[in-house]
Formats: sequence, structure tokens, C-alpha cells
Amino acid sequence: MLARKYSYQETAPAPAQEPQQRPRRIRKANYRVFRNRLIASVAVIIAMYGVTVFRSAALVNAGNYLLDLRSQESQLITKNAELKIEVDQLKGPERITSIAEKQLGMSVARSNIYIKSKTANQ
Repeated sequence: MLARKYSYQETAPAPAQEPQQRPRRIRKANYRVFRNRLIASVAVIIAMYGVTVFRSAALVNAGNYLLDLRSQESQLITKNAELKIEVDQLKGPERITSIAEKQLGMSVARSNIYIKSKTANQ
């Protein structure tokens, strides 16, 4: 087997050479990253604007719906008051006696009319 011979002699260090001057690369502004960030920012702003517009439209629609319901409520309250008046008129004793006299040929018996006096209850 052959062995290598190593020499342990000190070798003189090479004279200090000046490091080679590499030409400095002029760093160009990375416009691609700037452009992508700008596009992303504009997209986010447009999306936020769109959301705001849709929310405003929903708010306006809800307000209009509320106004419609209020007007419908006032109409129904008026109609209810009219119907209550009509029911009171239909329940009136004058109407019932007029129907009995005209349609059924009935007459009021004058002998069976009772009148309450205020003094009798006391």
C-alpha cells in the first residue's frame, strides 16, 4: 500500500492581494413589486367602496320598506276606525226596529216597554 507523503513545511503566505474590485451593480428599483402592491391596494380600495355602496343601497331599501309599512299602518288604522263606526251603526236598536217593521211586518208593542228610572236604583 502506498502512502502519501505529506509535507509539513510552512508555505509562505501569498502576498496580500487586493481584492478584485467587482463592478458594483446598480440596484434598480424593483418596479414589479411596487406595481403589484399598488394594484393590490387599488383592488382593496375598490372592494371596500363596492361593499360600502351595497350597504348603503340595502339601508335605503330598508328605509323605503319602513316608510311603506308606516303608510300601510296608517291606512289600516283609518279603515279600522271606519269599520268600528259601521259596526256600531249596524248594532243600533233603530236599525233593528226598522228592519223588523219594514221587512218582517212587526210592530213595537207599546204595552211592554219598560223604562228604568234613576231613582229606582238608589
